[in-house]
Amino acid sequence: MKVLFLLDVRPTARAGDVKEVKHGFARNYLIPQGFAVQATEHELRRASKLRAQAEDRRLVEAKEWQDVADAFKDQKVRIEVRTGPTGRLYGSVTNTMIAAKVSEMTEREIDRKGIQIAAPIRAVGDYKIPARFVEGVTANLVIEVVADDASIELNKQMEEAQTLMTEEDTNVLDPSFEDVLAAAEAQINEEVAEGSEADSDDSSDDSEEKTEE
Repeated sequence: MKVLFLLDVRPTARAGDVKEVKHGFARNYLIPQGFAVQATEHELRRASKLRAQAEDRRLVEAKEWQDVADAFKDQKVRIEVRTGPTGRLYGSVTNTMIAAKVSEMTEREIDRKGIQIAAPIRAVGDYKIPARFVEGVTANLVIEVVADDASIELNKQMEEAQTLMTEEDTNVLDPSFEDVLAAAEAQINEEVAEGSEADSDDSSDDSEEKTEE
């Protein structure tokens, strides 16, 4: 079926485009959602006007997003995560996490697919990550990965327990610290499991998106 797109549907088409699409896609999605109409002779007369209006919207949108991109030259995106004593993460920082944080900071919806992480982020520190907000507008985000409060407190308790274990005049570990170590070990195992599951979910989503594309 040939349809006239009324709105941008990335990456399929832009407003004003006339394209041949599958009948089911048009009838079950594009037309009911108001993204397109059947390309009748009457509707085709609207095409030029729609293209001009869409181009005006894109220019305004690009300007607004460029202001957002420029603002990130002077600020970091702070991501708090669960970590171990050495600063290693239980899992990794994902593009979903970054997109959620950037959305929170800008009060704008950020597409996680526009944030490309070249290598897994598995330790605290600063990382430069390229991001594409909309067509033609990109930014280099500085991601500041830090331990969250729970990790800081837990790691502090573990360090105290380890200190007692290494004291020369201590042959038996204080029972209270045995409890701390046991609790810490259980929590670490739980965080590792959760982190692995989150990484797996993100990888699965990305794979499905690539397959659909």
